[in-house]
Amino acid sequence: MVQDKIKQILRSYKSNQASKYIPVRGDEILTKVFDCEKYSISTKYDGHLCFIVKDKGEIYLLNFNGNPFQRQDLIDESNILLDKEGILVGEIFNYKENQRTRSFDLVKNLKNNDSSIKIVVFDLINFDGTSYEKSLWDEKKELINKLLSKGKNIFSIEETEVISRKDIQTEYEDRVINKNQEGLIVKGFNGPTFKIKPKLTFDFVVLGYSLGYSDNFNLLKELLFGIMIEKDEFLIVGKVGGGFTIEQRTSLLEGLKNLKVESNLIEPSGSKTPFTFIKPKKVIEVESVDIVNNTSDQIIKKSVIKFEKNKYSKIDNKPSVSLISPIYKGFRDDKKVETDQVGLVQITRLIELKNEISETSNKSNSKILKKEIYSKETKGVKMVKKYFLWETNSSSENYPNFVFYKIDYSPSRSDKLQRDIKVSNNQSQIEKIFSDQIETDIKKGWELISN
Repeated sequence: MVQDKIKQILRSYKSNQASKYIPVRGDEILTKVFDCEKYSISTKYDGHLCFIVKDKGEIYLLNFNGNPFQRQDLIDESNILLDKEGILVGEIFNYKENQRTRSFDLVKNLKNNDSSIKIVVFDLINFDGTSYEKSLWDEKKELINKLLSKGKNIFSIEETEVISRKDIQTEYEDRVINKNQEGLIVKGFNGPTFKIKPKLTFDFVVLGYSLGYSDNFNLLKELLFGIMIEKDEFLIVGKVGGGFTIEQRTSLLEGLKNLKVESNLIEPSGSKTPFTFIKPKKVIEVESVDIVNNTSDQIIKKSVIKFEKNKYSKIDNKPSVSLISPIYKGFRDDKKVETDQVGLVQITRLIELKNEISETSNKSNSKILKKEIYSKETKGVKMVKKYFLWETNSSSENYPNFVFYKIDYSPSRSDKLQRDIKVSNNQSQIEKIFSDQIETDIKKGWELISN
């Protein structure tokens, strides 16, 4: 059985290392990769992070959460290669000659004994009682090469040394463009490590929008997007706020506002205000540097929502993904909101999306109990106050039973957007907070525009 302290080492490694890779698109090599004296280049393998652990005479192949990869041939080979206790880090992948590695091929074939599963090792945490976490790469690489010199399906990462960014670009074109590999890992001498991949493009259904670009609440800030799971059912993927011109941040709003609908969930935007949901009618193209399906210690999960009777309701939390550095490229008027055009394949063609939920939540769907929105216009300046009261429906001690949320927007004020949140486990108390706040704030000239 794997010790808890080892599991903590693995989680800590994943958390610390994930932030050290700087994502760069293939067309940004000459501008985004830092100028260094020299670089070490290796091919990026598309599999799962894997730790080879030898502890108390036993060999374990583990992911960052300490869960095992059941592959006896690799366990046996590891046992032969490692004569002392230690932890090596690599990528476990499904090997197909002259073909690109794919993470979903690994998942599909891991339990198939006839498949060729390999581990490429690229780091060393400790070995024979010595920690190598702060050691220079040359020292670690020398030991890794020595340990794995007789390996068949477990081997050390192969690196090529170059001296310029143009050399990196040449290697990228050869390996990624011509040979269809996933990408490159580039280590700058006395500098950072870059993860270079082609730009990724997706078609997503637009689910909502938010205002407040540069604190101007007459401008579009972000779009909320997702994929269609089945008819009228959607999985939230993320939000995008980059790639819009100032003109677009104004011109796109009218069409979005005409599609506005109600929802029983609050999805926070980058401006800390809830997204306004819209009918699932529009498709956008989004570009990103990378896509991930987990954080440093857990699977990414997001809301599944259903659109019926002109309203969204949350029905579940399910595994989802996050895009790294998403950019808006435009609306796809030639696309329709259908599963074959904005469905799961947008994600699963690139990365595994687990079908099951590995842990259940003790938090049910939140329910909005009260909502009142007021506006007031003075000398052409429009001010808005929004008041929300919802029940969290949570059985966890970490969540209050009721939440009051106030948004106060005034474009002529130095602090244009002010917010206030109050919580309570008593419904009568939170309802009094709601009514007292409105009574205090709403005086002559304010008009109720929605409830």
